[in-house]
Amino acid sequence: MRSDRKKEIAAQMEAERRTEKRTKGNKFFRTVSIIYTLAAIAFVYMIWKLNMLPEKYFYGGVGVLALVSLFIVPVMFSKKGRRGRRIFASFIAVVMIGTFGVGTWYVADTLDFLGNITKITNKVVEKYDVVVAEGSTYKELKEIKGEVVGTYMSDDFVYSEAKAVLQEKVPVEYGYEENMDNMMFALKDGKYKAVFLSHIQYKNLLKEKKELSAGTKVLKTVEVEIEEKEHTSKVDVKKEAFNILISGIDARGAITGNTRTDVNMLATVNPVTHKVMLTSIPRDYYINLPSKKAKDKLTHSSLFGIQETVGAVEDLLGIDINYYVRVNYSTVTKLVDAIGGIDVNSPNDFSTSGMGLLNGHHFVKGINHLDGKGALAFSRERHSFVDGDLQRNENQQLVMKGIIEKATSSTTILTSYTDLLKAIKYNLKTNMSKDEMSIIIKEQLRNMPKWDIEKQAIRGTPGFDFCFALNTNASIVNQNLEANAKVVDGIVKTMTSDKINK
Repeated sequence: MRSDRKKEIAAQMEAERRTEKRTKGNKFFRTVSIIYTLAAIAFVYMIWKLNMLPEKYFYGGVGVLALVSLFIVPVMFSKKGRRGRRIFASFIAVVMIGTFGVGTWYVADTLDFLGNITKITNKVVEKYDVVVAEGSTYKELKEIKGEVVGTYMSDDFVYSEAKAVLQEKVPVEYGYEENMDNMMFALKDGKYKAVFLSHIQYKNLLKEKKELSAGTKVLKTVEVEIEEKEHTSKVDVKKEAFNILISGIDARGAITGNTRTDVNMLATVNPVTHKVMLTSIPRDYYINLPSKKAKDKLTHSSLFGIQETVGAVEDLLGIDINYYVRVNYSTVTKLVDAIGGIDVNSPNDFSTSGMGLLNGHHFVKGINHLDGKGALAFSRERHSFVDGDLQRNENQQLVMKGIIEKATSSTTILTSYTDLLKAIKYNLKTNMSKDEMSIIIKEQLRNMPKWDIEKQAIRGTPGFDFCFALNTNASIVNQNLEANAKVVDGIVKTMTSDKINK
């Protein structure tokens, strides 16, 4: 073969190789540009769906992204673009795709978080026990068929529902005693083979009235599913003042079921004047249980559902509560650690005692920097004070104020975002909607206002009176009508401060 023919064939093969390489390169760059475009659209959609960025940030960010995309996509998609520019554009695109992926994951995690803490059901389960003598031969519920079961006279509608449920499970008749004590004595005296009462009340009888509960046992527990009466009323959180009941429950771990409240605090928020009033109510304050038509300590109200507590506080203060937040011990420790600790100005020098693992913490009069455990210990200690629970209420307000001040600083929100979500995802429940929270966060990010936080507390007098959940007399805090009136004045003043200042 002639040498010129060989050169011609070699040149043709080289041209084909270059064409094939260029074609593969074009496919790669175009593929990257398509992936980039889809990732960018998905990211922008998720940010829009989250609806927490102020418009100036959202549209500004979209504008910058559009300009970057106008460089990246045409350069990578063009067949005739310079290879060096296309490589640079593809590098930027790959970095951006990774950023979009991480950002989309964070937004999805946020939406999942909001869905988790706002997943509320108004259905509450109340339990009632069929109680028999410890030496009874009964082993199954069906064995009490045809018996007369002891009950006590009550106008509690749910108790009547429970009795109806029991009769559906097994045909029994009911005997009626004047009160629960008489009913339990009748069981012990053999008048009844079984009695029927609230699971909560029976548990408390085992603790408080052993002369009545000794020698008895639970044969069967019956559950009654009830729908809580909705007491809360929602408002425009951007323009109207609102009240949030903060209910701190006596438990750790994920919030499930109903338990006593150790913290009962009302946060009155005026989004126009950026004022917050924190009002503490003693856990043992003597209140009305709306659904039970009976008296009890405030701490016991949540045994019958959060709406029972809301209704009790509304009845107590004569105000509307718009939202509630249920938190537990884990919320405090994890939240404070997530935001890097808080500073509180303690009015006292004291150490913790009588709280197990929280013992041994010492706090000085003045500024204290607290981690999660320290904040929980500070907010729960009461034995060190003459005022006991009343001083504990004030310390809880100091911790709450410290959390609000730290969490509303821009650097904390941005740098501790994912830690904040993890800290409270399973340790907080609220009836505030995702859209309402989005509005509050958006307004905070838009203007970064400094909030003016004030504190007040109700102070009552020690007493001893009948408590429905215990079915016996117990230590309480009697209402102080003057104190009630003063805190209501403070709440109303905060709610109307935007109108007063006009």
